[in-house]
Amino acid sequence: MKTPWLRLTAVLVLVMTLIAGLAAGCSKPDPKKTTLTYAITSELDGTDIQQVFTSNIIQTLASPAMVVLDLENKNVVPQLAKSVKLEGNSIIMEFPANLKFANGKACTGADIKASIERYIEISPYSSDWGELDHIDVNGQTVTLVFKSPPAYFIAVLTSDYSGIVDVATAKQVGDEAFNRKVVGVGPYLLTEWVQGSHLTFKRDAAYQDFKPFVQNKGPWKFETVVVRVIPDHLTRISELEAGNVDYVAEVPLEFVDRVANNSKLTLVKSPVAGESYLRFNTAKAPFNDIRFRQAVNYAINKEEIKTALKNTVEPIYGLLCPAQLCHSAQTEAALKQALSYNQQEAKDLLAEMGYKDTNGDGILEKGGKPLKLTILTTQDVASHKMSAPVIQQQLKQVGIDVELQEQGRSYVRELVNAGNFDIAFARWMWPDPDIWYYSFHSSNANPIWSTPELDAILDGGRSIMNMAERTAKYAELSEAVAGEMAIVSLFYDYNFSAHVKTLTGLHRAVSGETYFNDAAK
Repeated sequence: MKTPWLRLTAVLVLVMTLIAGLAAGCSKPDPKKTTLTYAITSELDGTDIQQVFTSNIIQTLASPAMVVLDLENKNVVPQLAKSVKLEGNSIIMEFPANLKFANGKACTGADIKASIERYIEISPYSSDWGELDHIDVNGQTVTLVFKSPPAYFIAVLTSDYSGIVDVATAKQVGDEAFNRKVVGVGPYLLTEWVQGSHLTFKRDAAYQDFKPFVQNKGPWKFETVVVRVIPDHLTRISELEAGNVDYVAEVPLEFVDRVANNSKLTLVKSPVAGESYLRFNTAKAPFNDIRFRQAVNYAINKEEIKTALKNTVEPIYGLLCPAQLCHSAQTEAALKQALSYNQQEAKDLLAEMGYKDTNGDGILEKGGKPLKLTILTTQDVASHKMSAPVIQQQLKQVGIDVELQEQGRSYVRELVNAGNFDIAFARWMWPDPDIWYYSFHSSNANPIWSTPELDAILDGGRSIMNMAERTAKYAELSEAVAGEMAIVSLFYDYNFSAHVKTLTGLHRAVSGETYFNDAAK
């Protein structure tokens, strides 16, 4: 028989064990693991995708796109919609019956239609929907009916600008207040915006997602997301290194090596959807002679430019980079083989045109005049500013004297539109190849180059809904433009982002788009 003090000791041990177990079971999760901290360089002018000019992670959290592209940029797949079909002139999306805004209100097909109509009414980009004929709603099925097959519209539909917002709440509080605290159908609800400092988002427990390439189809794993505004480059990178930030959307070029060499960080290199190129003034000599345009192309060593820019750009020979829809790797490889740097070919073409160096100064002449031209470059595009002197030296090596004229982008555009230039740097930034319609179609006021063949290709590309057929059509466009040497394609830029290695489960598309559904720390 146990003595009283032994019985008391046993009871105390049991009670303490129970208390310890309860304490362990009730302990709060580590807030560092349940909070994702994301750093951006600058604030937007609002949080409502229908009122802002640019988007960032804020829209991904509050009002993501209804549908997205797959990771290979080949097909449209569901996101908020649970299915999507492209048929003739229509895009048909079916949404779940229990779809909810992040504030808990039901989101019906009628609400989705109202959101699109508000976008068309107030967005600075409402013209994107100019070919929409009408919207049909049948329960939770929403059909967008266009005047013609809307292949060009895929880039708009899969962008942040197709996010659904709560129009009823916007009307209740007014557009200005709604722009400060948007409510959408998204994985998070905005709860706080301290201007110049941060935005805080609370997880939407009812969120559903239908992307086929993610495992988690429900709420994200982070209870809270904090988006910090850190304009200073050094501060932003230092906070990442210290672990106070989990993800940095933009790593400045001067910090790329520093981040890459940090064993606790992962550097992400993604192609930017677009390309930089040289535009000729083909209205005057010698740029109206295809041999001269070809000579300029062959004189430019794009690999040397890539090296000079420390691998922050990638040479391109066609019109589309891997981050854009309808990119054809096969066409790009063929054009690279045909158009790559060939200094002797450049010299031969110039000689064929009658240019000679008669005084031995290294600069060619014709009719007693030295071959001298001006290249307009944009001071506010870093890759243009850095590559211009490289191109200047490369052209000098074949006998062309080049003066660089560095101006703001808007002034360069003004000079080009007025025809007051020789050669100018330019670039397009858009995921859909239809962007080239505004450069080469004869219906535009100042096309770079236009022919009936180019018009037919561009018109066809706008309406082909089958992605494989559409890719083939834009391969034709790249080949036709290269055949005329209407422009010299130069390179596409890379965007650099970074995150702590403890952040795992990210899905990244070829375009660089990052999905956090399965992310955890």
